Amino acid sequence: MPAGCTAAEAARRLALSVRALTYRLERIHQLTGANPADPMHRYTLQTAVIGAQLLHWPARET
Repeated sequence: MPAGCTAAEAARRLALSVRALTYRLERIHQLTGANPADPMHRYTLQTAVIGAQLLHWPARET
């Protein structure tokens, strides 16, 4: 989780409620099997996001 693993600070920085943030993190876990609370999984998720941004995904047409 961003902001030093503090849900309240991360939610504030993202302009979300803590409940919305924790829901989204749980949804990520459900959809990907990667747990955002685990440092290795978090690194994998961050790398995937950077890759998607570099590829302009999902807006990019193939």
